[in-house]
Amino acid sequence: MVKDLFERIQNNKGPLGKWASQAEGYFVFPKLEGELGPRMQFQGKTILNWSINDYLGLANHPEVRKADTDAAIEYGAAYPMGARMMSGHTKYHEQLENELAEFVMKEAAYLLNFGYQGMVSIIDALVTKTT
Repeated sequence: MVKDLFERIQNNKGPLGKWASQAEGYFVFPKLEGELGPRMQFQGKTILNWSINDYLGLANHPEVRKADTDAAIEYGAAYPMGARMMSGHTKYHEQLENELAEFVMKEAAYLLNFGYQGMVSIIDALVTKTT
């Protein structure tokens, strides 16, 4: 008999999930209050939020929100979606790379999908096992 997926998850949360009853609302699913941003409210305190890829706090800037809205109206909310290596590369990726390269006065620029990929790529480019 195949158990319902949600029942299986509820009954067996995995190795870390066994601590959920003690950690609920803190370590497992922290309940953040207010708008998403690099600084947020958590249990009445202001905390740094490093997990949303908005380190500069621009996601809620009025011009960025307007550009986001305009793009969603023109292209839909999922264009393109996911890693471009897997789900598609567009002329807009190339345009942004060219504009960024020009902005920093370099020959070329390359967009990475997320901060972790950038951090790992920088470390890999700067450090070798012999240096």
